[in-house]
Amino acid sequence: MARRVVLHVGPRKTATTYLQRILQALVVDQQIEPSIYPITTRDRTDHNQVPGLIDLAREAGAIGLQDDAWREQDGSDARALVDAVASSDGDVILSAEAMSVLPLAGAQAVIAAFQPAPIDVVITARDLGRVLPSSWQQHMRNGNYEAYADYLALRSEERHSRIYETELRRGFWRAYRYADLATRWRDAGAGTVSIVTVPPAGSPPDTVWRRFVDAAQVASLPPIAPDVPDDRANVSLTGAETFAVYGFNLAARAAGQGRRDVRAAHRALIRRGWLERPDRGARLGLPSDLQPLVAQWARDDSDALAQSGIPIIGDLGDLAVAPDGRDGVPSPDEVARAAGAALALRRRSPRGDD
Repeated sequence: MARRVVLHVGPRKTATTYLQRILQALVVDQQIEPSIYPITTRDRTDHNQVPGLIDLAREAGAIGLQDDAWREQDGSDARALVDAVASSDGDVILSAEAMSVLPLAGAQAVIAAFQPAPIDVVITARDLGRVLPSSWQQHMRNGNYEAYADYLALRSEERHSRIYETELRRGFWRAYRYADLATRWRDAGAGTVSIVTVPPAGSPPDTVWRRFVDAAQVASLPPIAPDVPDDRANVSLTGAETFAVYGFNLAARAAGQGRRDVRAAHRALIRRGWLERPDRGARLGLPSDLQPLVAQWARDDSDALAQSGIPIIGDLGDLAVAPDGRDGVPSPDEVARAAGAALALRRRSPRGDD
């Protein structure tokens, strides 16, 4: 059995894919042993351990899933991951952002599955001023069609009502109220829990990696991260491109297209329709009228973290939101230009070929 398991639980949009791709590259380049970060189970290679860890939580009935996501698992993903940990005699790192939405019972089930190895939990945390727009962007890239204003209004209502404490499918604030997330895993039986803050834009790109290494305390992890190509990490869309995807999703839904086909179309648009644009525009931000409220949420959450006693690797100030009064929503002209780039892609590939 592993001497120790370091479980990185995300949440999403907190540099999780970046960290996972670095760990994957370290294994592929033979800089760390495959047993430290098991990316190959059941003859399948991935950059994280999402299948096995979701399988564990699903078997415990402790995770809400979309109708077309992770419904066909039979328990073998969980067994393969548990076996990989059991066959190691050193430190093992596992990473799955979906673990951040687990309620207490789900966290307990995951910890129990790897006993007697102790579990140390690492949480990456990013400011809500970037998380909320990025989360809606991911929501659109997953094939959904909820308007941005409606999405933000629902997050506000959920935070106020705390409905996420009783409804399994309402997972956003279980993940992003960081003090609650950390104490939940601590209460579930984790040996240690630490928070790694994601620095603001403009910081050295490997800062979050160095902080993760500090939190993980796995001796073989190098302090300098290998380069991760942009197409291996999550490519961020601009505000205009995200709204164009929203419009595409509405049309695809009306045409009866499934999420898998929609996501494949997104990848083609990003790779050949938008990444080639010399001036893609500004990233999506918060509407100006919502910024003061989100800034207050961030202050409340930072205060709760400071009072929790959870170790912070980085700077608690990284989680602050500073309202700038500028509307982070793209103009109709900006959205039109992004949509026009998608139409130009279609013209180059009249059959929609990739």
